[in-house]
Amino acid sequence: MSDTVEPRKIYQFILIGVIFVIAWVLWRELGFLFPSLLGAIALYILLKDPMAWLMKGKHMKNWLAAALLMVMTVVVIVVPSWFIIKLLIVKAQPLIASPEFFTETFDKINSYLADTLGINILNQDTLMKFSGKLTGFAQDILNGTFRTAMILVFMYLFLFFMMINGRKMEAFIEKTLPFSRENKDRILNEVTSMVRSNAITIPTVAFLQGTIAFLGYLVFGIQEALLLGVLTAISSMIPVIGAMLVYLPVTIYTLAIGDISSGIGVGLWCFILVGSVDNVARFLLQKRLANVHPLITILGVILGTKLFGLIGLIFGPLTITLFVVLVKIYFSEFGALTLITPRKEGQALEGRRQKAEGKRKGKRKKEKGKSDV
Repeated sequence: MSDTVEPRKIYQFILIGVIFVIAWVLWRELGFLFPSLLGAIALYILLKDPMAWLMKGKHMKNWLAAALLMVMTVVVIVVPSWFIIKLLIVKAQPLIASPEFFTETFDKINSYLADTLGINILNQDTLMKFSGKLTGFAQDILNGTFRTAMILVFMYLFLFFMMINGRKMEAFIEKTLPFSRENKDRILNEVTSMVRSNAITIPTVAFLQGTIAFLGYLVFGIQEALLLGVLTAISSMIPVIGAMLVYLPVTIYTLAIGDISSGIGVGLWCFILVGSVDNVARFLLQKRLANVHPLITILGVILGTKLFGLIGLIFGPLTITLFVVLVKIYFSEFGALTLITPRKEGQALEGRRQKAEGKRKGKRKKEKGKSDV
């Protein structure tokens, strides 16, 4: 047996090395646009059916249908998002100029909890750290405007080319996936249903919770009701704690300044109505759009926000779902967790070939029987 390595193998390893080096350089320099790509994928999945309807039903050219749908998403998604960012920037500027506002507010909350319930969880060091983090968050909002705009621009650029080349892209993905036809359809269906579920459920629940909380703040005379409603909507995307992160401090602060009736009223309003939206609407929507276990949603959101940022609210649960699906596909393709040898692989392929041949023969017999009748 010769110890020499074939020149073709050397060329293959060199080529793989060059590909990985270039991929690493691209990721290092352009990795900040990864959320743009994920956002484009999510929008493509949501818009491909309306795109097909416009092209087939209304006989539009692909670029015109893509442009029309993109303008609609700008109106529905970007304009409200820009309003929220602008509102946060306007409100964040004075807070950055006078960060002692945070310390005074939470000092009142801490004093009320200590005097009323004997709970002293917000000591001076904790207050200073928390105030510094909130001030830093407000500063990040101001500094991240340009970055957000760039991510949006590239997201729509990616989306446009995905939509006008959708068929070619999907055909390439189906051809590249190393699975049987049944498992290819299975994994693509899981991706589509999960993306649609989270892309529709998360904004819908956030909007409902923010709107209901805003109405409650208005009814009970809470200052900055609109800002607090927006913050409640944003915090509803945080797993486990959710909107409580905003309305609980608001309730305690209202009680701490002596407005007992408003504090009790807004607390009951938010605990009952806002909490019900989170517990009922979220899981009903996700069960209807995709039969997603609540634990997958919670763990996926935690994972996704760490990996991908805000867009991880959609792709975090998708990552966990894909892991489960791939494990199921492995058992479907290869059976038990055993070492795949060339002989066993050949036997498995032959078994699948014979099974497929049997199905074809059965189908031909049925067709022949119908033609004889």
